[in-house]
Amino acid sequence: MNEYDVIVCGGGPSGATTAFYAAKAGMKVLVIDKSKFPRDKACGGLLTARLFDELPELEPYIKPIIECASNDVHLYSPSMKYKIDFEFPEGTPWNITREVFDNAILEAAGDVGAEIMTQTRVSDFEFNGGVTVKTSKGDFNSKMVIGATGPNDKLASMVRDKRNIKPWNDNQMGTALMWEPVVGKDFVDKNYSDKRSLLVHFKPGGIDGYGWVFPKQEILNIGFGGYNRAIKSIKVKEIWEDYINLLKKDGYFPKDQATPPVKGAPLPLAGPLKATTMDNTLLVGDSAGMVSPLSGEGIYYGMHAGKIAIDTIQNALETNDFSQKNLDQYHRDWSKAFGKELKDLSFFAYLALKIPERMVYYGSRDDKLCEIFADLFLGVTPGGLGKRKPISRAMYDAIRYPYFGLG
Repeated sequence: MNEYDVIVCGGGPSGATTAFYAAKAGMKVLVIDKSKFPRDKACGGLLTARLFDELPELEPYIKPIIECASNDVHLYSPSMKYKIDFEFPEGTPWNITREVFDNAILEAAGDVGAEIMTQTRVSDFEFNGGVTVKTSKGDFNSKMVIGATGPNDKLASMVRDKRNIKPWNDNQMGTALMWEPVVGKDFVDKNYSDKRSLLVHFKPGGIDGYGWVFPKQEILNIGFGGYNRAIKSIKVKEIWEDYINLLKKDGYFPKDQATPPVKGAPLPLAGPLKATTMDNTLLVGDSAGMVSPLSGEGIYYGMHAGKIAIDTIQNALETNDFSQKNLDQYHRDWSKAFGKELKDLSFFAYLALKIPERMVYYGSRDDKLCEIFADLFLGVTPGGLGKRKPISRAMYDAIRYPYFGLG
């Protein structure tokens, strides 16, 4: 009764997507998560159209829960002197609330046959030719186990130990702090228009990172994020209060509404792990570091990886070969699909976060750099634009548009 082909540890979008495609392929699948669903997570809650391009089977579950589309974005320099206004020509981002979205993907996995076990804690793993997953509700046996619980994933730590990969430090980890206050549809309509314009402010309060407002139907997803080295050195409540006051001053938050509380979630910003497998084990999503180092977006990468993993899992089941060497095909597959994009984003994140004033200055004058900047930031273009384009374009603009301020 407790025997499975695949046990997925973590019921968020990455784990649930893996379970969905595994169960759809005829595997016996169990998903284990410590939380009670629906549950929320600190996140901007933006999806791009390419998610549907890669995962069309999930579109019927996702489209009905989309809050609204956002048709443009305004990116502000730290001094607020310069601004990039970019209208999305295609691949419009879609706004969702994570509580609803995550639950929908998990229910999709259940609909195609995956067994869902929430409010269950995983305590340990025993590798014995297969895997025994020890939980608060008993032991469960499987041929394969998937790590999808996030940056502090126990399976990811085991993979690190096995593959000699150092833990992330405060220069590689970030924190996203946010809240979703209800401000009413009338306020959102008036101040964000029917375009539901996205706002991005670089270096709010001087921290290395960015603040954002992603408007939905009646709520605003407001947040800021940065590297832990910066977050740990600031008074979060003061920066949060200052950011809300900035939004009030510019008419983007109701002046008579109290400052909302704030919650946070860790984000790996060093790029994906150099190894995402060991015997009987695969990692997906945040557990594997599949997050944009520029924007912190990881939904698309984690869900895409979950689908990519299925070919490798099927091969392992058919050949009864669950060795690390055989499973490394998964690592090669996802690397080919979006590994280069994440590397390119690392280069551009360094450039954009080190000299955001200058980059927004150039982008406000050069339509091409504006497009590259907004596109990379919001992940609209599949496959990445390539590091040469943003860097060479910035160098070109440095000559064409001399900058006399402080970057």
